[in-house]
Amino acid sequence: MTPSQHGGSRPGAGRKPGGAFGEPTQPVRVPVSQLETVVAYLDAYRQPAMAEQPRQVIAESSPIQLISIAQRIPAGWPSPAADYLDDTIDLNAELITPGHADATFVLRVSGWSMMLAGIMDGDRIVVDRAIEPQKGDIVVAVLNNDLTVKRLGEVDGFPALIPENPHFQPIVMKEGDELVIWGVVTHCLRSFRRGKG
Repeated sequence: MTPSQHGGSRPGAGRKPGGAFGEPTQPVRVPVSQLETVVAYLDAYRQPAMAEQPRQVIAESSPIQLISIAQRIPAGWPSPAADYLDDTIDLNAELITPGHADATFVLRVSGWSMMLAGIMDGDRIVVDRAIEPQKGDIVVAVLNNDLTVKRLGEVDGFPALIPENPHFQPIVMKEGDELVIWGVVTHCLRSFRRGKG
């Protein structure tokens, strides 16, 4: 009888450690009904943040004056007493740098590579194309004809686009690469109502 050539352990065989994330793993119990949702979330978590659908801000429309409350509120609502009323806020004035209306656009973000900067998948960002970008700014850049959102930085003396998610590597510009900064992100808009924004 010839011994089987298929049994036993083999060096390098089996599942590779770290999987798609390239780091140690740990078993986690997930309800069967939620398994597909968890896997989809983890897959989306690794998607780069891209900017889509640039739309110019219309500053000529009548400003909407919102009441501003002077008191900071950790988790609740202040008394409606007049002592707390501060002023009114014009959202145009808050979101648009004076004189930059024609250069201000709103773009929607898809992906999670800027999540630690507070920019999540589905958020809208206000982008000012008249601001001179500086190192440390969050910018919209053109790479391979796509608009991507990253922090402008430097790696080993080379300009780089830095993500704000540890699962993404910086995009480092080398000699011969062409980097076009489309605009500087000044604000992030997020809706907390399902199906809104």
